[in-house]
Parts: sequence; C-alpha cells; structure tokens
Amino acid sequence: MRANPINLSTLQLVGTAQLVSGNVLRLTDTTDPTLNSGGPALAGAAWTTTRFDVADPFSISFDFQMSDFKGNIDNDGSGGDGIAFVIQNSDAGSNALGVGSGGIGFLGIKDSVAVMLDAYKNNFYYGDPSGHYVGVNTRGTEANYPHHFCRDNKLTSDPSQGTDVPDVFCTSDPSLGLSGPIAFDDGKVHTASLLYNPGTLNVYVDSMLALSVALNLADTLSLANGTGAYLGFTSGTRGSYQNNDVLDFAYTPVPEPATGAACFVALSILAAIASKRKKMEGR
Repeated sequence: MRANPINLSTLQLVGTAQLVSGNVLRLTDTTDPTLNSGGPALAGAAWTTTRFDVADPFSISFDFQMSDFKGNIDNDGSGGDGIAFVIQNSDAGSNALGVGSGGIGFLGIKDSVAVMLDAYKNNFYYGDPSGHYVGVNTRGTEANYPHHFCRDNKLTSDPSQGTDVPDVFCTSDPSLGLSGPIAFDDGKVHTASLLYNPGTLNVYVDSMLALSVALNLADTLSLANGTGAYLGFTSGTRGSYQNNDVLDFAYTPVPEPATGAACFVALSILAAIASKRKKMEGR
C-alpha cells in the first residue's frame, strides 16, 4: 500500500474552519464561547480541491482531537458536536457547507456519505445511541442528514414525537450503522482509519474496529466519471461546544487484490508511524 499524506494547508476552508498553530485544522472556533451561546449554529468544513478515486479500494487515516476551548477534556458526551469525514460530489464541490450544531456541518450536503465521530447526544428526532459514537449516514444523491432513522416516512426515531424536518420525506434509514459508545472526546489524540472495498466500509478508532457497514460508493453516489469525489471534514457547534481538531490526513489507494487482513496490518503500521511522529514532534 502507498500512503499519500494530504497537507492540511492545501484544503479549501469553509465557514469557521481555520488552520491554527502547528498546522492543526480547527473546524469550529470556540476561542470565544459567546459565539456559541446563541444565534445561528456554527459550521466549518475543509475539502480537497481535486476529486479522488473512491470507486476502487482505498483507505483513509487521520488523527483528531476533541477538547473544550480551554483545552480541558469533555469525555461525558456533552461537547458539541463532533467531526464528520465526508465523501461528496455535490454541486458546491470544495465550497460545500452544511448546517452546524447537531448537523455536524454536513446536514444538507447532497450526494454525500458522512462518517460521524459524534460527540453529543441529540434528542429523539436524531436517535443518537450515546454521547460519543461512530455512525455512517447517507441519503444517496439527496441531501444528507445526521438523523439515524426513518419512521412513517419522516426523519425521526419516535413518530409520536414528530420530526424537526417535517418537509423531508424519507423511505429508508439515513444511517447505515451505529457503534456503541467510544470515548474519543477525552482531550487526547486519537486515530481514525477507514478501509473501503466496494461493498464494505470498515471504520477503526485507535486500530480497533468500531463499525462495519455495507456500502458501494459507485452505486450510492453520482461520482464524477463514475469514480471521483471530494474528501474532507465537517463539524458544527452551538450551545454545547468544544475544539474539533484534525491533526493530519492521508489517502491510500489499495492495490488489487485487497485483503482485509493485509490492509489492517498496513493501517496499523501507518498509525504506529504517525504516533511515533507525534511524539517526536512533542504533540
């Protein structure tokens, strides 16, 4: 496998996203907590400026860190709202930006798949299983939503409580799968790795399999020339907030034939190299 590091400084920054000291991608700016105390939900995104092949096998790895604006830990599922890694080929391209707060910055982005590292438990409309979990959401070429269930053709986990998006009609659950609680919002640096073979997407957190879902990107999305999509990160905050940071990012095409065991070993090696590099850099 050939790793292709992507320099965070080359990403197109949208909304609240910015590069801070040490070439850290900060998706939501919480240095001034009054920004999050009311008013519109804040959202940030960062995208590659060119499309990548997502029809063939590939892996993605990135280090991320979630902490409050003073650098303290959360670890109780109350920090908002998490980070999503998003594959998209929407008309907005590298300028795409969704709704913040519980929308985690990808709500409304069409033709997308979002891998959610969700750090806040939203109410019954969304159906969040906990305050820190992994989920994979898509509505194909339609606008994506962080809601996990479709009940009575509405995006809600409890039809008796209605929905917060009454004008949206659904026929299937936006969520392809949800993990159990994973405490990644603890102020520490964690590594997320995605391994895709057409038909299956595996998501690892700190080299442990967090979630495996059935997914064929070429069939689910309308890819450019049948293969291409933009890659990037989104986040959102509002009343509950924290720093949602991405520290590095790599895309790795996986040669045929791709085996899960071989790729996992390679991903583990890449994660170990990244961990060693962070220690040497004093992170």
